[in-house]
Amino acid sequence: MASLAPSHSISVDRHHAELHFAISGLWTVASMQDFLVELREKVKPFLRDRAPFSALGDLRDFVPQDRQTAQVIRDSLLVARDNGLTRFAVVSSAPLVRMQYRRITDGVEVEFFDAPDEARRWLRSA
Repeated sequence: MASLAPSHSISVDRHHAELHFAISGLWTVASMQDFLVELREKVKPFLRDRAPFSALGDLRDFVPQDRQTAQVIRDSLLVARDNGLTRFAVVSSAPLVRMQYRRITDGVEVEFFDAPDEARRWLRSA
């Protein structure tokens, strides 16, 4: 990672009912909340249709976040779970990121992967 500046990308695979996003860097509570607003906009078709969906989070360039930012992420995951999120695949080989995500995804079906292809296979195996 060249920078700790937060960056992201978001896409939706309607055919597989999947939300894909990549996030990197170190986030503040405010920047994470802004990202989550954009994420909710992308997932609106699933929410509107009350359709189940899964998510693939590419966190290969993400770093562990402070406690407040991690709590914002956790709250968002619980809301997503309650609104149709069935599985969450996390792509990251960083032990500290995996540890933090294990803690904040309690109550969400989550698996960890080293590569996006493995994560997609798991999401689609349900």
